[in-house]
Amino acid sequence: MTSPKNRARITESYREWLSQLPEEDLRALLETRQDVLAPAPKDFDALATRLTLPMHVVEALSSSNAEQLATLEDIAQRGGELGMVEVTNPEVTHQLKERGLVFGDGPHVRIVTGVMGALPTGWALLTSREFSEEDIAELPQDERRILDTLARGEGAGYTTDTEPDSTSTDPAKRLLAKGFLERINAHSVRLPRSLARVLAGDKTPPIPTTPSSRAGTPQPDPKADDSGAAAGLEVVRSMEQLIELLGAHPVALLKDSSVGVRSLTQLAKELDVDKEEAAQLISLGHHARLLHRGEPDGLEGHFLAPTTGSQDWLEAELGEKWRILLDAWRDSPWASWDGTRALSEDTHVRRLPHFRGFILGVYAHSAVALTEDEFWEELRFRSPLFASHTRNRTIEKLRAEAEWIGAVALGKATRVLHDSSAASGLVPDTVSEFIIQQDLTVLVPGPLEPATHRALASLADLESPGLASVYRISESTIRRGMDHGLTAAEITKFLEKHSPTGVPQALEFAIGDVAKRHGTLRSGPALSYLRSEDPALMELAAASVPELRLLAPTVAVSQLRVGELLERLRAQGLSPTPEDESGASIAVAPEPYLLPTPRTKATTRAPASVDQAVQRLRKSGQALSAHNPEEPDPLTLARAAARVHSDIVISYADKSGGIRTVTVTPLSVEGGYIDALGTGGKPVRFPVHRISTVRFASDD
Repeated sequence: MTSPKNRARITESYREWLSQLPEEDLRALLETRQDVLAPAPKDFDALATRLTLPMHVVEALSSSNAEQLATLEDIAQRGGELGMVEVTNPEVTHQLKERGLVFGDGPHVRIVTGVMGALPTGWALLTSREFSEEDIAELPQDERRILDTLARGEGAGYTTDTEPDSTSTDPAKRLLAKGFLERINAHSVRLPRSLARVLAGDKTPPIPTTPSSRAGTPQPDPKADDSGAAAGLEVVRSMEQLIELLGAHPVALLKDSSVGVRSLTQLAKELDVDKEEAAQLISLGHHARLLHRGEPDGLEGHFLAPTTGSQDWLEAELGEKWRILLDAWRDSPWASWDGTRALSEDTHVRRLPHFRGFILGVYAHSAVALTEDEFWEELRFRSPLFASHTRNRTIEKLRAEAEWIGAVALGKATRVLHDSSAASGLVPDTVSEFIIQQDLTVLVPGPLEPATHRALASLADLESPGLASVYRISESTIRRGMDHGLTAAEITKFLEKHSPTGVPQALEFAIGDVAKRHGTLRSGPALSYLRSEDPALMELAAASVPELRLLAPTVAVSQLRVGELLERLRAQGLSPTPEDESGASIAVAPEPYLLPTPRTKATTRAPASVDQAVQRLRKSGQALSAHNPEEPDPLTLARAAARVHSDIVISYADKSGGIRTVTVTPLSVEGGYIDALGTGGKPVRFPVHRISTVRFASDD
């Protein structure tokens, strides 16, 4: 064992080991631990310090697979926290060295100080016992009641004595003896992690500690790419529709700047999606800076509306639209599924992009298509800490999002998962022609050119989305086209130009019939006026809109804006047409309400490149700065001793202020206390703030 007095030298040797690494090995370590490169460490002292900071140690552990963590656990069990131990798995141990979690040369290795303490409480792969429902069913009722009580709580409880005894009348002692409870300290117990899962109804299999045969580099799969492209383009279409809806009618926000349930429900209905997908679209659009929260010109209050940048996005090529959404989705912090309101603060999860990386990593390193069960098995192996400490619902939702946006399809990674710029190559060529059938449905064999798509969307309603879509023309859609300033002749000309099969006679009659009724009312800015040659129609209009005031049998004025007046008249079933000062008909499609595109937030300092870091470290020289002897860390030493069942000597201040020294066997270190067994197995507890020194009894 290694005594506390040698701890400073051991820490120093980690620095020396780093400084003596061959350049190839140093590069490999820095490639793996790029989290320590912001900025590049000035020398090896700084590098060693940064590698051992708790936040960076946790990052390295979270990116380690189950095989690596099991090997780390094995080293710790053999005393590798306290001194050098023999290497038993050279390949995996080398991987741990590349992560800066262990160090050493030749056949021996040691765990870097603080690494094991950064693992979750009770974490174990090698010593963990698996439980079944049958195991629980065989327990006596008094023992089962204790387990059920702990399961309903936080999994931990208090008892007078935690000494295991299989013959005791105390059911807690019997459960300890059977391994159904773990001793936290002299008076506290907890459920083993695997048992807690079974009691909660979670039938997740144990974490595998060896890689499967499925790992590898994904091969291009045209079917998966096509399926992913279809899904991604559907998201693009929905986003286009959402921008148009919000441009015409911005959504008023709640006091907390979120989109309320009622507004979300209405948007979902208009988009023909469920509320969860509507929230997804809003969150994605907001993060992509296509939507923003503020006060658009012409409105008073706080609204969700499109940005000026959204108009550029609408004009972009289809593949570019998809790429922008993919990039925004990958970095989005919005867990839209977690709340009833969109963009609420409780759905903002800062680490969500990091979580998403774990999910995508499974598919990015799988050579075959994965079923749901296979995905979970691979995730538990690749990212055991993440999989064990993250809600299953969160993981499932993140996986579903990857399929929704087309990064994953048919159980495989699509090309855009690795490189979003590949989106342009997966999008089919646009078309400019469609087929109009006798029942007035329009068959579109592929994605339409932007201009053709906008024109057709103004004349027809989308019935069946997809790469090959179906629209339907009706009297109301023809009227909508005329409201956008199109004449009957222009509508017919557009349809004839893009339909190689011609315009059905029934559609020609419908266009002509709507044109006869359209425009018998005339409106213009005055703030607005309304005129018609039909006095009866004018009286009907005035009765329908109280803000209208008749000046003559054929003329009325209003304080409403032209657009508002037209909208109210159309809501009453009338068909007004706007005109300019000369009486010529003009387009009435209102300008969308827009907000300025927000600036991108300043990002944290970008990590230095590995080349820059290596160059700076080598320039710093091999000489290491002098270090004062370090005080032993009682918590770290006590935890290590508890893992290897080693006695320690503790010097502490008693209640009267006197210094006492005792030899104990540590049980656990939690909550600022070291719980241990003293003379005769008597439980004792030491507040950490009263401890002055700790050393290993074997050093005496």
